[in-house]
Amino acid sequence: MIITLDVSAAIEFIMGRKYQPFIKSKLEKADWIIAPTLFIYEASNVMWKYHSIKNYPQDKLLRKLRQILNIIDQFVEPKNIYEEAISVSFKIDHPVYDAMYLVTSRRKNAKLLTMDNRLIKAASKLEIPVYDFN
Repeated sequence: MIITLDVSAAIEFIMGRKYQPFIKSKLEKADWIIAPTLFIYEASNVMWKYHSIKNYPQDKLLRKLRQILNIIDQFVEPKNIYEEAISVSFKIDHPVYDAMYLVTSRRKNAKLLTMDNRLIKAASKLEIPVYDFN
């Protein structure tokens, strides 16, 4: 099975939060884990927030960021999906950066792994399979 990993789920996993065991079990069963290249920027920004708001040490956050990036087997380039992502975002009235994950999942026939409730709802509108945390 192919999984599209969203940053919200990756952070939940790598920071050892509540749903880490659930996410870990899904990642371990995956044959291939993918994400749009946007994932790198989003994950980096979250690490910056952990440092700036919670004063986490930079070296620990960089280590966690490397671990997150190593989870991904394939990054999908934006130049390959941006037009479809814009079209999807207009269709469902949802931000383009989230549509990048939706298009990645749809094109690769992957199940989306995210903690973002709005993204889960958007995926269901497009009949993209998504893991349910509830």
